[in-house]
Amino acid sequence: VERTRDNEIYREFVQLVMENYTKERRVSYYAERLSITLPHFCTSIKKAIGRTPLEIITLIVIMDAKAQLKSRDLSVKMIALALGFNNLSFFNKYFKQNVGMTPQEYRES
Repeated sequence: VERTRDNEIYREFVQLVMENYTKERRVSYYAERLSITLPHFCTSIKKAIGRTPLEIITLIVIMDAKAQLKSRDLSVKMIALALGFNNLSFFNKYFKQNVGMTPQEYRES
């Protein structure tokens, strides 16, 4: 597989997201961290993977949320806080928008 600059940017981006998604979900933050202009950053990610940077960030947050919801150790509120949401209703809305059900419904399904 040819390593294009876009793929390189994508790889670095995903690594950064994995380290920071509980604290930082703004696309501009990641563009800045990679020292790339926002438009160039968005274009590179889209070319490399066919998704926007925000979609990637959201996927990673939702994957973690789902994994934590499957384990019954933590309350939905604790999971929301651990993922960097400062309130439960925002987390509920974010999760429902992206998954089609609330965190509680997901946990019970």
